[in-house]
Amino acid sequence: MTGLLLAVAEAGVLRLTLNDPASRNSLSEAMMAELQTALEAAAADRAVRVIVLAATGPAFSSGHNLKEITARRQDADKGAAYFATLFDSCARLMMQVVKSPKPVIAEVAGLASAAGCQLVASCDLAVAADTARFCTPGVNIGLFCSTPMVALARNLSTKHAMEMLLTGDVFDAQEAYRMGLVNRVVPANALSETVSGLAGKIASKSMATVRTGKHAFYRQLDLPLEEAYAHTARVMTENLLQRDAEEGISAFIGKRPPQWTDEPQRSDGAVYPAMNHDSYSPDLIRSILQSVKTIALVGASSNPVRPSYFVLKYLLDKGYEVFPVNPGLAGQELLGRTVYGSLKDIPKPIDMVDIFRNSEAAGPITEEALALDPLPKVIWMQLSVRNDEAAARAEAAGLQVVMNRCPKMEYGKLSGEWAWVGGHSGIISSRKQALHESGKMQSLGLGPRKGY
Repeated sequence: MTGLLLAVAEAGVLRLTLNDPASRNSLSEAMMAELQTALEAAAADRAVRVIVLAATGPAFSSGHNLKEITARRQDADKGAAYFATLFDSCARLMMQVVKSPKPVIAEVAGLASAAGCQLVASCDLAVAADTARFCTPGVNIGLFCSTPMVALARNLSTKHAMEMLLTGDVFDAQEAYRMGLVNRVVPANALSETVSGLAGKIASKSMATVRTGKHAFYRQLDLPLEEAYAHTARVMTENLLQRDAEEGISAFIGKRPPQWTDEPQRSDGAVYPAMNHDSYSPDLIRSILQSVKTIALVGASSNPVRPSYFVLKYLLDKGYEVFPVNPGLAGQELLGRTVYGSLKDIPKPIDMVDIFRNSEAAGPITEEALALDPLPKVIWMQLSVRNDEAAARAEAAGLQVVMNRCPKMEYGKLSGEWAWVGGHSGIISSRKQALHESGKMQSLGLGPRKGY
């Protein structure tokens, strides 16, 4: 870090402090980049249980750096491309706060203005000192706070949000509390102690339970009432099957403190801890290929010489139900299967998302997969594709992740096909693989899969 952001971790609580008081902790390009990186790292760090966002100086954050914005008006396009990139970066940052599996608490001692107010509204909880103030003053300078509006509209009533946006007025901490922007207001000298106490209380809970609940909370907000109840019923069923729920209920009945595992667990009973993505055991790969039945192959090509084409054909031949995904081919047929434009368009639940795109694209595809209901079981990234940040987000949601591997090759190794054709299978045996009476090679015990 360059010093714009200070990071201190203690007892499971990571305190990230905006440290650019000279610019009133503006969300400059550098500040947003450092905060984005820190939040992504915290999401993957099992030692971090709660995140606190604080600031030095008289302002929590003054929002976007207007000097940076003004300087780009000299660009040939008057700054249009830069502005679009800037607001995309800001949106990714706010979404990272919301989608982080770790609860995020804003500790606000001073002014939170414009995108700084947006950052407070994006946090899961916010505690304000009685000296704190809040505003979205863009309307006063001809720049309506449209992106801060997204977070405000999801926290405040419509009329309270519109009052802030239309007047540009500064609201004190008590007004912010009344409108629902902050959870509580405390004396300035008690702010850090209050936030630490709140963070410590949350950090003492099962992290598997907390991340399950946080994801479900934001997911159900966007659903109609009936769908929200259906979704949360599924979540509670999954939650009850988690090891920590069983332990917590037993501890409550037995009048003893619970011993959390903090591990996500799906309804098939498997616990999925964070994995070593440099090496996967054959048993792990075998269990995945045995458990999945429906696969979305993202990046499917109609060109028969492309790897994605013959992997699609191979998986279909093995009896998997594969859904090709490629927006450029949406609505067409590929090897007898309808091609879909996106994951959300697939008409049935998906067990595994197989990513045939580059490492950078694997991030947004993983986010799209995490928005599915129900969630898939596995994110699989093809050979040469690796995105550790995306993997951490998926694992935090309870998914298994495999990177830089090809399911066709892994299937071949485990079934003995590679040895049969002279390849290295990893199976120590000089015997030719057993064949079915039909003359087709045995599968790897995958039930009703087709033979080779």
